[in-house]
Amino acid sequence: MKKDSIKIDFLNKGQRLDRFLSDFFPDHSRSSIQKSIKDGKITVNNEPAKAHYDLKEGDVLDIFLQDNQIHFPKPEDIKLNIVFENDDIAIVEKPSGMVTHPTEEGKHFSGTLVNALLHHFGSKNLSNIGGMLRPGIVHRIDKDTSGLLIIAKNNEIHRYLIGLMKKRDIAKKYLTLVRGKLEHESGRIEAPLTRARRDRKKIGLAMENEGREAITEYKVIDFYDSYTLVEATILTGRTHQIRVHFASIGHPVVGDDIYGDKRVNDEARRLGLKRQFLHAESLVFKLPDGKIIDIKNKLPSDLKAVMEVLNKI
Repeated sequence: MKKDSIKIDFLNKGQRLDRFLSDFFPDHSRSSIQKSIKDGKITVNNEPAKAHYDLKEGDVLDIFLQDNQIHFPKPEDIKLNIVFENDDIAIVEKPSGMVTHPTEEGKHFSGTLVNALLHHFGSKNLSNIGGMLRPGIVHRIDKDTSGLLIIAKNNEIHRYLIGLMKKRDIAKKYLTLVRGKLEHESGRIEAPLTRARRDRKKIGLAMENEGREAITEYKVIDFYDSYTLVEATILTGRTHQIRVHFASIGHPVVGDDIYGDKRVNDEARRLGLKRQFLHAESLVFKLPDGKIIDIKNKLPSDLKAVMEVLNKI
């Protein structure tokens, strides 16, 4: 462990402490920086500080950090399906079974979408706002979910896209197969989400006035004997949002081993379903020059095969 001292100048004033430090020490994850602040290993003017502290000109930071806490992901020659590309963005189809990016805990440093992006575009042609573990990554989808993701090639477009998401100006639609028959052919699920207390890897409904706002709108595409095919539009992009929301109303995503119904999942496996039936189908948004991007992606072969079986029953 070594000590670093930094005096804040006018160029860096106004930045959050944790964000400034994660940019200044790119080989440390944001979460490790926040933990160091919480543990008192980073002080401002010889006083403990909060991660969200806004830096002021003249502040002196004393920093004690372990060297090289995480590794850089490496380029890997992995097939990348690009469905749209221009100078600023690419839209790619992530296959089921692929993790979007490595984790700050040091997991999934190989075989991820990020490894494929680094090989195809190179690190200099991807935004770095998300940090060294997420070059180009603006949003993510679960490992066992397939579908469309927007990739930012530079920081300017990355900031623009984040702004669109905050204003809910990117329409993201998913196709999903859920258990049973939905009572209404369209609806809106509005329930805040939070990390489950007993299992931090799981997401659950939050108590009133707690958690993060989460809104899912849906429209029924077709009914089957034991299932409903649904188009779900997420107005907020929370972790596991669609899966938790539909489970909360008694219609979990078919094939979901975390929030789903084991008996229904076992039946679906006999239909050929080997993962959760959830596919990021379409993206609609406006580029800075006013051009409308409207892309729809067909079901991948594994989910298409399941639908073909259902249509014969």
